[in-house]
Amino acid sequence: MAVAALSWVNAALFAAQLYVNGAMSRNIGPMSRKHETFITPAPYAFSIWGLIYTLLTISVIVDCGCPTLSIYAGSAHATLLRAVFAVSCVMNLAWIVLFSSEYINVATAVLVVLWVALFTLYVHIINHRRERGFSYTNYFLGELPIITYFAWTCAATLISFAVTFQDFAQDYLSLTSYLVLVAILSVATLSAVIFEGELAFGFVAIWALRAISVKELNLEQTVEQTSLSVRACAALSATIIGAFMVITVILRVLNRHRGYQQLERAMPFLSEKNGHLDYGTSSL
Repeated sequence: MAVAALSWVNAALFAAQLYVNGAMSRNIGPMSRKHETFITPAPYAFSIWGLIYTLLTISVIVDCGCPTLSIYAGSAHATLLRAVFAVSCVMNLAWIVLFSSEYINVATAVLVVLWVALFTLYVHIINHRRERGFSYTNYFLGELPIITYFAWTCAATLISFAVTFQDFAQDYLSLTSYLVLVAILSVATLSAVIFEGELAFGFVAIWALRAISVKELNLEQTVEQTSLSVRACAALSATIIGAFMVITVILRVLNRHRGYQQLERAMPFLSEKNGHLDYGTSSL
């Protein structure tokens, strides 16, 4: 009964999130332009929220109407995981209000909490899939919405860090700072693609990086070269991620048709084998 009630609480919180987003979204664009960074994507990139909210709506409806197909089904921590999703709704709602009201640094802190909540759900999805195998039904009705949401939040959090750092510096950051932020997104994406075969994560990252690479700004000559370098780095990163995605697909096809035994795919810090290492007579 408590689980069912929490599903409907999440539905109400998600509906409130959608309402606040619809009411205040027109303020987000102007505020983003006011606090421009060299890794802020072109405006068209933010249209991905339409896809994210559509997928999340499906996920929320499934959890309320057919919980056996939700990402929480079969988990010993289903109540806790639903509570984590509730936190994500509250944090998203709070971010919209704070950022639109120009509390940009507090908004960054809130976005970090949102990232942690979604990361928790993402880790659950990976572990659940490893234990029970892949299911297209579970993937499209529950996993894909969270993965897409989390991937975009990774990019959004790094952009928000750049906004906050620039606010403290009262100027643009160094080239190295921007490249580090782009590199973090690229490495995180490659980890998801290589170790977990997360093509959706890769597509979202490419979408963000491509939008960064094509964005043009009217800048002073002293900082224009920095912007061009960041754009070039974003374009290169998108290309590398795309290449690894193609390789991943090819390997999947080869493994399926030639009967190769797949190596364990797991991020190093998520792999259960790390906790059971055997070195001769010593076990860790």
